[in-house]
Amino acid sequence: MKTEYEEQKELIKYLDDLKFNSKNQIKFSAIPLSTHTDSYQEKTRNTLSGVRAGLPDLFLIINKKCLFIEMKREKGGVLSDFQKKWIEAINESENNIKAYVCKGFEEAREVIEKYLIKE
Repeated sequence: MKTEYEEQKELIKYLDDLKFNSKNQIKFSAIPLSTHTDSYQEKTRNTLSGVRAGLPDLFLIINKKCLFIEMKREKGGVLSDFQKKWIEAINESENNIKAYVCKGFEEAREVIEKYLIKE
């Protein structure tokens, strides 16, 4: 079974290929969050610079529509309370940005395909 990291790497490869081989406008970035660390100094620095636990893993703009994706492995991935609160707040916002929880690459690919212009 793939780890969450492996699932996300597969999704990034798919997005890179899609970006360069289609007419769709695609921008994306992982959101590197270091909220889980044994280093008190790093945790303090991250907190003071604005890092907050729970923000989804990826931010995407596809054909002028914004979305977030929280990646989980296919089986066993569980949302933290922080993640649940972020996803709820994003989905309740009035700016039509959506957040999705995707269990594995295939589920994330299906979400992304909803935003693509069929060529």
